[in-house]
Amino acid sequence: MNYETAMIKLRGEVCSGVKLGLQNIKNLMEKLGNPQDKLKIIHIAGTNGKGSCTSFVNSVLVSQGYKVGMFTSPSIYNFEERIRINNKNIPEDKLIELMNEVREIANTLEVFPADFELVTALAFLYFYRENCDFAIMEVGLGGRLDATNVINKPLITLITSISFDHQQFLGNTIKEIALEKAGIIKDGVPLVLYSQDTEIMDNIMGVAKSKNSEVIVNDLSKIKVLENKKSGQVIDYKDFKNLKINLLGSHQVKNATISIELLLELRKMGFDISNESIYNGFSTVTWPCRFELVSKSPDFILDGAHNIDGIEKFVSNMNFYYKNNKKIAIFGVLADKDYNEMLEKIVPCFDVFLTVRPDSERAMEAYELKEKIEALTEKKVYSFENYQEAIDKAFEISSKDDVISAFGSLYFVGEIRKLLGVSDY
Repeated sequence: MNYETAMIKLRGEVCSGVKLGLQNIKNLMEKLGNPQDKLKIIHIAGTNGKGSCTSFVNSVLVSQGYKVGMFTSPSIYNFEERIRINNKNIPEDKLIELMNEVREIANTLEVFPADFELVTALAFLYFYRENCDFAIMEVGLGGRLDATNVINKPLITLITSISFDHQQFLGNTIKEIALEKAGIIKDGVPLVLYSQDTEIMDNIMGVAKSKNSEVIVNDLSKIKVLENKKSGQVIDYKDFKNLKINLLGSHQVKNATISIELLLELRKMGFDISNESIYNGFSTVTWPCRFELVSKSPDFILDGAHNIDGIEKFVSNMNFYYKNNKKIAIFGVLADKDYNEMLEKIVPCFDVFLTVRPDSERAMEAYELKEKIEALTEKKVYSFENYQEAIDKAFEISSKDDVISAFGSLYFVGEIRKLLGVSDY
């Protein structure tokens, strides 16, 4: 089921859009019996890395034998993948059953909930009804006013890398954005924090102190990268030696280490989490469209990078893994993103550009993006009306030693993944 079909089934013809604030979701959850208060919740916020950390933690807990609910967004293939238990999508018949129940309750409320509130409520209800041992909840937008923040007392919270994105909702300064993310911190609940810019750290730690929340930060000085190849990475971190990470990029090493810190905190709380499960979970973790190598000869990389921080990490990875290879970009972007700064970082990295229009009302037209790139470089730029034409052209102009990469928005990178025939995850 695609997202549009799912939302029509869930809300009917009501157009509810985006509504930041917690009162609507509180009203809805109360009518549903507050299932979120009966779950052991791991709550994860941040600009980039939320999904990767969610996947690391989920993979380890499932390896340990726990029943784990995982709530993420957006989806790559279908709506059901946003709500998973032990790596299996919610079954469509169960989804429809819960949609009907949530919609019936929502129709009794004075203010009809927003789309994301409905989906969040459905996820909580599903995880509770299925008796999950843990529910890992990824924030949709921000933190403080996000629907997932209806949680009163999570087991633990985690905040990943913070940078500029969604300024129209979260604020125009890094301090404002950091404080929005810090809104998930709860009284007396430990926080695991990604080591990053001092201003960001200070603001978040200030909130944590006011909430009497212990802060655990990953220690970058304890990281030793032993191997970094396209087949995966091997690191030492504290007492973990020769730890294989099945995700590529130096940023994933940092995501792995904060995930370890979170898992060790859960162990301190009394949960059984063996080192063996950590090793197994990290070596088998998957997270699609995050510097994902999906085919070879030529290599084809998919990356959902869509903000400046994500693009910087993506370009760094391209230059590391493919320093001397011809690089072909399939690029599309949303018009409300800081595309000019993105282009400054992307244009020097790639040799040929194929522009497309992501399937979103907010998308920039392919020909407009082509013109903007041509204003910055003499390199060859093509624009395409559909993704398949761009893929075909990329293969036509590439040799087996080149690399093709599709990036700029998860709105279209997931579609490229489907067209390439890559199996679901």
